[in-house]
Amino acid sequence: MTQALLRLPERGSFEDLLRPVRIKVASLLRLSRQPMTEPYWSVGVYRFDDPEPDRVGAFGTCYAATAIDVAFAESIIHGCGRFVAGAYEVPAAELTGRSVVRFGCGPRKTLLVADLTGAGLKSLGLNNDISASGDYAITQVWGQAIHDASPRWDGIRYVSRQMNKGFAYAIFERSGLVKARAETLKAHEMDALCDRFNVSAV
Repeated sequence: MTQALLRLPERGSFEDLLRPVRIKVASLLRLSRQPMTEPYWSVGVYRFDDPEPDRVGAFGTCYAATAIDVAFAESIIHGCGRFVAGAYEVPAAELTGRSVVRFGCGPRKTLLVADLTGAGLKSLGLNNDISASGDYAITQVWGQAIHDASPRWDGIRYVSRQMNKGFAYAIFERSGLVKARAETLKAHEMDALCDRFNVSAV
């Protein structure tokens, strides 16, 4: 039996089915090596980025989590690690000088995001391939479609591919997200994360 690809977001077929979730801005975080450049807005590269960087109205996307272990799995293991002989090897330079970046959004305390998890995801005629697929061609089309469906959407909540017990967030640039503060991750905190995820510095 051939497995169908994710459906494309045909106009009029999904907008009224999107389920809203409110998240606290102060709960969002990133593990960053360059906290001065945060928030980092990507276009045309990652899962829910605008697939057309050169179009008029193209938007940036900042990826965040609400739990440090999700951020670690997504940014360090996924971005820098490789599984060799029973453990993840990560360059030592990627494990030092990391900062936990927290965010603000002016007077706003919460953001409204479209829920691409659980029943909210299934009701759209989708499955968790939208979070787990390594091919971003269709997921980026969904990101653009949700962004363009209504200015009310500040982003998307989805299941972390790298830490599937947690959620990740794709926050749209128009949300007004700004860096509130950055704190260097302490060595013992990084050591604990490495132990938990079977990571060795090389």
